[in-house]
Amino acid sequence: MSEQLQLRRGTAAQVAAFTGAQGEVVADTTNNRLVLQDGATAGGFAAAKLSEVITNTRTVVNDANYTALATDRMIAYAALTAPRSLTLPAASAFPIGTRLLVIDESGACTYANTITVSRLGSDTINGATSTVLSSPYAYVAAESNGLSVWTIIDQISPPSLATVAQGANGANIQVGLVEFLQSGLSGASVTCTTQIPANCILFSVGCRVVTAITGAASFSVGDNGAGDSGASATRFGSGLNTAQGSTNYGLIGPTAIYTPAPNIVLTAAGGAFTGGAVRLSVHYMLMGPSTL
Repeated sequence: MSEQLQLRRGTAAQVAAFTGAQGEVVADTTNNRLVLQDGATAGGFAAAKLSEVITNTRTVVNDANYTALATDRMIAYAALTAPRSLTLPAASAFPIGTRLLVIDESGACTYANTITVSRLGSDTINGATSTVLSSPYAYVAAESNGLSVWTIIDQISPPSLATVAQGANGANIQVGLVEFLQSGLSGASVTCTTQIPANCILFSVGCRVVTAITGAASFSVGDNGAGDSGASATRFGSGLNTAQGSTNYGLIGPTAIYTPAPNIVLTAAGGAFTGGAVRLSVHYMLMGPSTL
């Protein structure tokens, strides 16, 4: 004759009001789960069902923006033809100690077709608002502190600001790069809204003509007051070619930039700007003092 084991059982409400003996297991018939008792806690401790356990999952994104869920673990871009953005879930909603991986599986991620991983609300990502993937097969992995902070624990993609040395008390050296597009050139000169970072050592401001510049025979790249040297309209290059695809490195001797940081200025020569676009790159280094 076969035997049948039947545990104490009841609805979720009944189980919640029940205090069983230490080590006793009862069945919750409402949620179809087992509940372990400790002899003291009303309701005991419910065991998770397999369907409730979040395992390593792979979410595929095909060439689109995406808002990550707290249940995501790996987000893979399988296709990419344009810059895309991914918004992280709230750090407070993500399990502590669990890694969230964002990866370009398409191999199409470039400086033109980036994946920008951004915070939600006022959260931070390594103290910043976002991080950018900008190379083929790049990835970034981050963990949450369960409050409002995401910390990058692994990354392969050149960051816009990277620490190359750090002391035991917080002093550090960082190398940085700022890229931006200045379009719709018009008039005798254009003052860019993007500033050179304050309190840095500046090495160069490079440029590339993205859309052919019209109205001027050539142009120069300078600033409205770098370091202690005063303004210079040609600090980073003069007589520059206006044709699409033309580039200039804009190298200078290491120059200290203080507060307020200066703006970059484009100046027309042999006419006035009537159109065109230039992508500028600011190459610099920061020397952070000790924080303790």
